[in-house]
Amino acid sequence: MIKPLIFSAASAFFMLIATAAQAGHHEKGDAEPNMISAESSIEKAVSDNAFRSERDMERDQYRNPAATLKFFGVQANATVAELGPSSGWYTRILAPLTAQHGKYIALNNSPSPDQRYERGMQWRETFIKHDGGMFGHNASARYIGQTVPFAAPNSVDTVLIFRGMHGQIGRGDVKGLLAEVLETLKPGGVLGIVQHREREDFDTDPKKTMRGYVKQSYIVDLVKKAGFELAATSEINANAKDPADWEKGVWTLQASKPIAEKDPKFREIGESDRMTLKFVKPAK
Repeated sequence: MIKPLIFSAASAFFMLIATAAQAGHHEKGDAEPNMISAESSIEKAVSDNAFRSERDMERDQYRNPAATLKFFGVQANATVAELGPSSGWYTRILAPLTAQHGKYIALNNSPSPDQRYERGMQWRETFIKHDGGMFGHNASARYIGQTVPFAAPNSVDTVLIFRGMHGQIGRGDVKGLLAEVLETLKPGGVLGIVQHREREDFDTDPKKTMRGYVKQSYIVDLVKKAGFELAATSEINANAKDPADWEKGVWTLQASKPIAEKDPKFREIGESDRMTLKFVKPAK
């Protein structure tokens, strides 16, 4: 079983990936052979415990990784970038999925010029101890939001942001980030977003709130104004049991704890109510 390893600096995170590198929604019916193969690869990556722990897998009932990745059209031979991999929950699915025939890119925000960067970014630098088989030979780690884009224009198939848009909005540079994602994606490439969903009847400022929830209407408008098209929405990760009105935000639900250690009330609720949005870069 793979155990977590904490890195206290961004350089350690990037060295980890570098070392490893060296060592659309489809309707049922007329599925193409390569899509069938892609779905099979996703199922295998999700069910494989070579890199995923039991604690990872107990969250599958809330995060629905197989259905979510299929909805976004992720393929094993694709170049897939994940923004804000944090402790690597999705990384332990995406990296093995793309290790042989694709490419995984771990994206972190650019360092800020002040001292707060080291403290504020440590949670993103939590990663896992692994063998070379997890990442394959093409994996890399990059910063997003710098002068040089994290990848060449029109070279990335999919960019995924899991439960992290509130942080990007709070940082204040989300428009620049979305512009870089748009530039690097191939025409028709996918930006997939899963985000804690704020109630539309709440009067909240997403740039100031520390609750972790963001209105779906706000994100859709923000991303469309950045030049993307909304291709599809899904309720795969919806949770009607979450009232989304917690004074201290989404973290009240204790998602970071093992299920057995959570308060019974929050075990019953599960994790947050989440939107699942598929955006595409226009073909022209």
